[in-house]
Formats: sequence, C-alpha cells, structure tokens
Amino acid sequence: MLKGERVTLRAVERDDLKRLHELERNVELVLLGDGQWQPIPLAAFEKEFEKDLERGEKADFVIEADGVVVGRIALVHSNRRSGSAEFGIGIYDPEYVGKGYGREAISLLLDWAFQIQNYRRIWLKTSSENERAIRCYKAVGFVEEGRPRQQLYSNGRYVDSVLMGMLRSEWEVRRDR
Repeated sequence: MLKGERVTLRAVERDDLKRLHELERNVELVLLGDGQWQPIPLAAFEKEFEKDLERGEKADFVIEADGVVVGRIALVHSNRRSGSAEFGIGIYDPEYVGKGYGREAISLLLDWAFQIQNYRRIWLKTSSENERAIRCYKAVGFVEEGRPRQQLYSNGRYVDSVLMGMLRSEWEVRRDR
C-alpha cells in the first residue's frame, strides 16, 4: 500500500470490481483518456481481472481518497529488460476530478516505479483533447515526446495522440529539489 497525504494506492481486489465498473461507465471522463468507450458487462470486467491475475504483468492499483475508491492507476506493457513501462490513470468520480488527487496518485506511483521497482522510463499516451491531464503530467515532470496526428477517433472526429515520458534521471532531479 502506498500512502500520500490525501490518497492511498493499493492493489485492486475482487471486492473493488463493482465500484470500478460503476466508475468506468462515466463516458465523458473515460473518453478523455484515449477516446474509446464501450459498455462492458460486469462479468466481462471480472473475467479480465482474472486474466490479469494469471498473467501477472500489470501493476494495478485502486486510488482511494476519503476511504472511497475514486479511480485506478497502473503500469501496463512493462518491459523489464529495457526498464520501461506504460502508465495509465483514471479518476472517474466527478467529485475528485481536477482537485489534485490524480497528481498525488501519479507522484506516489512514480516514486514506487523508479525507487522500488527500478524502472528507467515511464511513458504514457493520451488524447490531445485531454488538456487537464496533459497539464497534470507536465506538472509532475513528464515531457512530450511525440504527437501522432489524428491517431484517435473521439466523439465523431480524429484527434492527435500525445506521447509523454519520464526518465528516472528526470524524476531524481525533481525529487532532490
């Protein structure tokens, strides 16, 4: 369990699935991430959880604030040999969006990824429409590395994808300030 001032990150448990499924039905907020959403039955959500457990490839955490699950954060597509992993976050409880909870959760995850798990590089991709998230990623130290044009289809139109990354050396400079 990773604890910050206002958020706690802990492993996703089977008991969390119903709440996460409910949160991830917030179409407006989910579309901001990668521009994709479709209805997923709870049974399929649970089956994906079981597959993830078997594969053991994903470091998947719930984000708790005020004792309530408000979203999730994870390292996915991990390549241990190269020391890199893709990162993703979603805060889908509207009461907790835009209030710094995501920034704190990201900082906790980065500390864990670089200091404890010994990753060298963490990267992400998001929609160019997700301006609030891009500001947050830049504020914690991510750097824009590329912008594939019209890569995502979102809300009836094509938008750019934004690729961002952070190296451990960049994280260390920020941490030592």
